Amino acid sequence: MIECDVDYYDGVTSKKQRARLIFDRIGRIAVVVDQGQKTYSIQSIVVSPLLGKGVCRLQMPDGIVCEILDKNISTDFLKTLGAQVPGTFIEKLESKTRYVIMAAIATVFLVWIAIGYGIPLLAKQTAFMLPVTSNAIFGDDILVVFDSTIFSASELSESTKNEMTTLFLGVTEAISTEYVFNLEFRRGGNTGPNAFALPTGTIIVTDELSQLISHPHELEAILAHEVGHVIYRHSLRRLIQGSTIALLIMAITGDVSTVSALASSLPTLITETYYSREFEREADRYCYEHLVANGIPPIHFANILDRISGLEQPIGFLSTHPSEQERKRLFSN
Repeated sequence: MIECDVDYYDGVTSKKQRARLIFDRIGRIAVVVDQGQKTYSIQSIVVSPLLGKGVCRLQMPDGIVCEILDKNISTDFLKTLGAQVPGTFIEKLESKTRYVIMAAIATVFLVWIAIGYGIPLLAKQTAFMLPVTSNAIFGDDILVVFDSTIFSASELSESTKNEMTTLFLGVTEAISTEYVFNLEFRRGGNTGPNAFALPTGTIIVTDELSQLISHPHELEAILAHEVGHVIYRHSLRRLIQGSTIALLIMAITGDVSTVSALASSLPTLITETYYSREFEREADRYCYEHLVANGIPPIHFANILDRISGLEQPIGFLSTHPSEQERKRLFSN
C-alpha cells in the first residue's frame, strides 16, 4: 500500500485543499478528505505526463483532480500502477541537458527545412493544381489600395501609353486565353522606377521606369519578366506559403489574429518584400526564354538593369532580386 498527501480540487471550485491518497495495490485508489472518502478503479483515472519538474496529476472520472507534489513519491506511485505512464520516456529525456540541447537543435533544423523547402514546394504544387480563374480571389482591391497609398496618376502622354500597350499585347498574345492581362500606368513616387505584377494579371509600370527606357526591347524584357510572375502564380504561392506558416503559428501559439492579419497584408507584401529571389529567378528565366524565342538579344534586359542600378538610390525593380552578377551571366549569353 502506498499513501501520500496530495493537493485536492473538487472539480467545482478552484479552491485547493489537502487530501490523502491511498493506493491498495489491487487496482483501487482512495481519496480521503474531511468530507469523506471516494474510491476509484485504476482504469478510470487519467494520469498526466510526468514532465520535467511538473507535478503528477490524476484526473478522476467525476472531475476531481489530485496533484502529487513529491517527485519521488510520484515516480514510485506511477511505477506501482503496473502500466506504462504517458510521458515517462520524455521525462527521462528532459532530465538530461544534452538531450534538451540536441532536441532544440533538431527542432530548429526541421523548422528551417520545412519553411525553406517543404512549404514552398507544397505551395507550388497546390497553386498549379488550382485553375487560373482562382487568381480572381484577389480581386481589384490591391490596385485600389496602391492608388490610395502609393501611386498617383500617370503623366505619360497618350501616344507613349499606346506604344507601350501595343508592345505589351505582343508579349501576351501567345499566352493561354485563361489569363486576362491588362497594362496600367502610374506615377510611382517613392517606389521609383518599378514594375509590378498583380495576381489578377494587371501589370503596372511607373512613369519613372518608362523614362529610363532607351529601346523598346528593354521595356519588352521588363514586361515579360512581370508576366512571368503571373504565369508562375507567384502571388498565389506566396499567399499559400504565408497562410501555411500562419496556421502553424496559430496551432503552436493559439494566436488567431495571425491569420486574420494575413488577409490584409498582401499589398504590403508585394511592395516591400515583393517576391523571393527564387521567384525572381523563375521570372527571369521566363523573360529570357521569351526574348530568345522572339529573336531579341537578352542583353537588352541587362542594359536596363544596369541603368537602374546606376541610379543614386537604385530602389524598386532591383530590390530583393537576384544579384546583378547572376543576372548578367544569364542575359549576357
